[in-house]
Amino acid sequence: MKRLIFLTMAFTVFIQMGWAQKDVDTYVAVNEVEDPNTFAVIISNEHYKHEAAVPFALNDGAIFKRYLIKTLGVPEQNIKYVADASLNDMNYNLAWLEKIINVKKQQARAIVYYSGHGMPDEDSKKAYLLPVDGYSTEPSSGLSTEVLYKRLGAMPAKQTLVFLDACFSGSKREGDMMKAARGVAIKAKSAPVTGNMVVFSAAQGNETAYPLKSKEHGLFTYFLLDKLQKSGGAVSLGDLSDYVTEKVSETSIVTNDKSQTPTVTAPVGSTDWRKWMMADKAAKKFENMPKFVPTTQTPAAQQGAQQATPAQQRPAQKSFLKRRTTTTNEE
Repeated sequence: MKRLIFLTMAFTVFIQMGWAQKDVDTYVAVNEVEDPNTFAVIISNEHYKHEAAVPFALNDGAIFKRYLIKTLGVPEQNIKYVADASLNDMNYNLAWLEKIINVKKQQARAIVYYSGHGMPDEDSKKAYLLPVDGYSTEPSSGLSTEVLYKRLGAMPAKQTLVFLDACFSGSKREGDMMKAARGVAIKAKSAPVTGNMVVFSAAQGNETAYPLKSKEHGLFTYFLLDKLQKSGGAVSLGDLSDYVTEKVSETSIVTNDKSQTPTVTAPVGSTDWRKWMMADKAAKKFENMPKFVPTTQTPAAQQGAQQATPAQQRPAQKSFLKRRTTTTNEE
């Protein structure tokens, strides 16, 4: 019976990924309705100075930006996209978002997307986002999710959505461990969420956020984009959460033989967030777009690569976090 269930799940995943849908990267729903009151910060950290690279992180962020503009109707000037961000880069762009929301207040929606390494503090078990110039062995070189959520929760936005394609267990996207983890997975604490904010995370505290190599994306980001494509953007956060959780959990077991369970964190007692819509109106048209080609890495990352040992230069070797790959999707 168990074998039959496993084969059924594998067949379902095969159907979803191979037949029914066009590539999420290049076949994009285009909305005729503009959303001038949504502002976003997108951070894609792929090339690290002191840790292994995070495969497909740049592709994750670039295509998520494409969907914000094309499918959700967010004006490009309302989006800050940062590739291979330092800690200063991250704080600077978050400060820009805070300034905007403090002016727009309840008129505005804020979106923060991050793809890259996460890490735990071995002593406090707190979770951190790791800048490309950060050290996994030194939490002060990262951005604490606790601090991040406090900053975002204090903003007077109508809604604040956070999407984190990272894990905080000390593992890399490839499944091995970052330098700070010492070969042992750590269960990071989940920071509290306040205000009108909801946080979507790629995995539970002790899990790895894997790549989907056939699709050249993080597993979590791929199915996030997949649902936006299929719905034309008009999907509630509740339906988005249910879909991404189901598909990521199934696909990770089939392709990795390991669990990866996305989580959603909202203020205690809050359920209204499930009715929030990504877009009020579904996009009806689709546009064929070119494949994203990452530019060269930032000077800081290049310097780190030049200084790294040969072992550190090998792609996706032992690091804390994991990433993905893509194929084609059909509608």
